[in-house]
Amino acid sequence: MILERIAIRNFRKLVDPLIIDKLEPGLNLICGPNEAGKSTIAEAVRTVFLERYKVSGLGHIVPLSVPDAQPTVEVSFAIDGVTHTLKKQFVRKQRCELRVGTQVFGEDQAEEKLAELLGFSRAERGASRPELAGIPGLLWVRQGHTGDVRDTGSHAASYIRDALAKLAGSAVSGDEDVLIHAVQHELFKLVTEKTRRPTGALADIELELSELTKALGDLEAQQHQFDEDINRLSRLQAEFNAIQKTRPWEELQAKAAAAVKRADALDELDREYQTTQQKHALAAAEHDGLLQQERHAADLENAIEKDRAALSAADLAATRATETLQAAGVAAASARAASDAAGRALETANAAIAAAELREQIDNYQKNITRLDQALKSAAKASEDTQELTRQAALIEIDSKKFKRLQTIAEKIVPLQAKRDAALTRIEYRLTDEISVDGAPVSGSGAILLDGQKTISLPDLGELTIVPGITDVSAIVAELRALEVEHGKLLLELGVPTLAEATARLARWKELIAERDTHAKILEMHAPHGLDALRNEHGQAQGSLTSARARMAGLPDITDALPPAKAKRDFDEAHLRLEAAQAALLVASADQAGTAANARNVRERLAANEARLSAPDFIAQRSQRRSSLVEKAAQMQEFAKKLETLSQQLELAKLDTPRDEAERFSRSALLLQEEQHERDKKINHLRVHLETLGGTGIGERLAQTVAAIEQAKRRDSELRRRVQALSLLESILVDERDRTVAALRAPLTNRIGHYLKRLFPAAELSVDENLTPAALQRDLQSEDLESLSYGTQEQLGMLARLAYADLLRDAGRPTLLLFDDALVHTDDNRRDAVKRALIDAASRHQILVFTCHPSAWNDLGVKQRHLDDIKAASVQ
Repeated sequence: MILERIAIRNFRKLVDPLIIDKLEPGLNLICGPNEAGKSTIAEAVRTVFLERYKVSGLGHIVPLSVPDAQPTVEVSFAIDGVTHTLKKQFVRKQRCELRVGTQVFGEDQAEEKLAELLGFSRAERGASRPELAGIPGLLWVRQGHTGDVRDTGSHAASYIRDALAKLAGSAVSGDEDVLIHAVQHELFKLVTEKTRRPTGALADIELELSELTKALGDLEAQQHQFDEDINRLSRLQAEFNAIQKTRPWEELQAKAAAAVKRADALDELDREYQTTQQKHALAAAEHDGLLQQERHAADLENAIEKDRAALSAADLAATRATETLQAAGVAAASARAASDAAGRALETANAAIAAAELREQIDNYQKNITRLDQALKSAAKASEDTQELTRQAALIEIDSKKFKRLQTIAEKIVPLQAKRDAALTRIEYRLTDEISVDGAPVSGSGAILLDGQKTISLPDLGELTIVPGITDVSAIVAELRALEVEHGKLLLELGVPTLAEATARLARWKELIAERDTHAKILEMHAPHGLDALRNEHGQAQGSLTSARARMAGLPDITDALPPAKAKRDFDEAHLRLEAAQAALLVASADQAGTAANARNVRERLAANEARLSAPDFIAQRSQRRSSLVEKAAQMQEFAKKLETLSQQLELAKLDTPRDEAERFSRSALLLQEEQHERDKKINHLRVHLETLGGTGIGERLAQTVAAIEQAKRRDSELRRRVQALSLLESILVDERDRTVAALRAPLTNRIGHYLKRLFPAAELSVDENLTPAALQRDLQSEDLESLSYGTQEQLGMLARLAYADLLRDAGRPTLLLFDDALVHTDDNRRDAVKRALIDAASRHQILVFTCHPSAWNDLGVKQRHLDDIKAASVQ
């Protein structure tokens, strides 16, 4: 391959057009200082050949100073005397055109043609990668990468192996790498390349297995919580029933009533005290006159009238509170009925959801069964066809070794027969009487070929013994007879009369085998795990369908089912109304109790006042007010003593605070009733919650998850067996490839040695299984390439690439060598040795060397082209 012209524009720092033409077919030196654009030119050459014209991610080649520029590269080159012109536009208005002589290839066709021509691969998407660069990646060396020959060599290994195989006349090619890569491609779908950790489908199934296991744990926790809730409901119900049976609030209510009676007695004692005190005051005040006493009597009568009015109002309030309590009880019962109806509607809505899911499952099962029915028919037909074709092929099968031997013998017999006929003595005869030859009668006319000594008997004359004059005729005849005997034996063993019949039978056998393999593939396509597995899958699908239909039949009537959201909303609203009604009932109950107690107190006070006003002693006192002062004094003394006694009794009675105790007992009874009511609410809530959970089929989902885990485990096991099989196949193929490569190393080692002796006369550079340099053998020591100095690695990398180029060229591959600032870490002596190798290689290849040290390359006898001069000429 000879580069003739390079044209670059708007490529990185090369904004203005740059044209490099009149390139020499051998060594070319392009010089320039740092950052002048040498590496940019080399990169442009790599890009135009290796990168797709429409690939994304090439924004870095657009000049920073002209962000809307159109990067363009055009190269002209010759291969076997045919001119090729390649032009590509990148980033914007992307175009690609390749002209080969008079042919024109455009766009993707041009890209594929280039890859085939130069020996590299295209990325399916994105920019080119080093592992795809092939031969150009090996021979076109970037700045600072001259010593990196192992990686680039391994990327081009298949092309080098093909070249060596072609030179050796061997049938070995890079196809084993293709097969290895195909096996690895399938293997690395399931495990990673380096660590062999699960990835792809294997990672997915293991992730699925992990998620299913977690889901199983969640479902088991839900099942456990479900069981705990059932136990809790049982405990709450037992507590509710026990408390409802004992009704402890009634005892407290009785205690409250007793406390009220004690409070009433206290009030009565207090009233007696007050009465006595009043009597004492009356007795004391009688001295103030009858008017004062009559005024007191009138006041008492007014109090009685007020109490009577208050009693009427209290009785009315108590009646109304009782009516409100009755209405609240009716409302609470109505709210309870509405809440129960809403709960039943919610259960029906949940059943409708389950029915929809089951209908979808039944439809999917029916579709799967239809597919499996068709697959069973096709698989059964393919199995029968495969068996029949196998039987037919067995009937006409021919031993291939014996057939090849038959062909070989037939090919040998024909020239031997011609040679025999040419060498034998020929006797032509025309007889009037019969003679005998070696005892066999001969008469008439004809010819006899003497393949050995013959005795002719002449009647009445004697015998003639004739010995052929050519001494090797007997050997030819013997060899021919041996071949003919073996030929006939082989025909008998093969069961055919002729070679043509054997050839026809072999061709027919191959046709039957090919047809059998086609039907076997059809069978594998429809039943990859066999007919029995396919029938089992069909039976499982039938069982799943029957199970789904049975579950569907077991659901309640959902004809009048509400939408789930509305049913849930109605249930929540009914529940709230029930709670509100129950709260109102409690308030009404408390109000009724309060008004009743108030009426009772007023009635008792009125009765006491009325009794006092009509008491005989009060009347007697009123009629006898003007009694003697002595009598009144005695009465006052009596009242005083009584007041003292009553005062002591009152102080003792008030120590118990019976009114507070009545309130405490009443409040405690109410709290117990509220706790029982709250317990009832919890029971109802738990019952609804458990019924809802039971409707979701937690047990069924638990069983389904267990089944899914078993299926995932089977899939995981299948994939792991596939990984083991692919790993074993990969190992076998790599071992076979390595044995093959071992036979191809010698030519490459010899060619590397051709250049290496200029640098290390007594050394040898060994290559590994990828046909890349591995170690330098010198002074009875082996040194790994990586252990050598950077300069030595750089020198060996350049020499190895020259050897690769020679082998590729001899195998018919186009070659071009490109070195960007190579040998910068090389001393003068070794650089001179490498230069001699370059000059030698330049007689067979075009070599482009870019350097910022022109003085180091001025002794090659080649004109140096300075980049500034090239730029100036391009502008003109």
